[in-house]
Amino acid sequence: MSTSADAVTETLIAGGQGAAFPVAAGQFLEIEDVEGQQVADFVAFATQDRREWLSTTHTRSATLRLSLEIGDKLESNWRRPMFELVHDDVRSHDVITSMCDARRYVIDYGVEGHRSCRTNFTEAYAPWGIQEWEIPDPFNFFQNAPIHPDRTFGNEVPPGKAGDRLVLAVLMDAIVGISACPQDLNPCNGFNPSPIRARLLDTYTP
Repeated sequence: MSTSADAVTETLIAGGQGAAFPVAAGQFLEIEDVEGQQVADFVAFATQDRREWLSTTHTRSATLRLSLEIGDKLESNWRRPMFELVHDDVRSHDVITSMCDARRYVIDYGVEGHRSCRTNFTEAYAPWGIQEWEIPDPFNFFQNAPIHPDRTFGNEVPPGKAGDRLVLAVLMDAIVGISACPQDLNPCNGFNPSPIRARLLDTYTP
């Protein structure tokens, strides 16, 4: 991560790659879709105890929704709030689908050695000793997975435009991971993985 002149800590994550870094309670995390139509898979572990992590399951139980809205608190597996959604340009996110992994590319597409979000997180979390099997299901920010009337869900081109962003208020010290999803064999990144920019802010004004 590098710090710009205006005291914003910033990481540019190349399309198909990932990164992990610490955040502190009281800060704000801005996630930007740099070129548009790109999914940002998002996971987090509590700094104090890595047995606590950000949980899509517990967040769905708390909100009783399959969508996210401004003011929603994203909860841990110990039912404690870790983040609050305070700004959202896209308002299209998936809290159901598992992240892509090497096995899926082999089973679904017959492709060996394809990068995946699970690979990205495994590499990014290696300095903290977090192993692949410990990585929880992600929040898929900017993903377009509509729920159909028959209760199936789709996987379509994301509606996000270049520069669209969301902002999370950090409620708990954590180690966050972001993957600029490398999926290029279905529409979820517009068939063209592109960068995600993460900025860590000490203050945020809507």
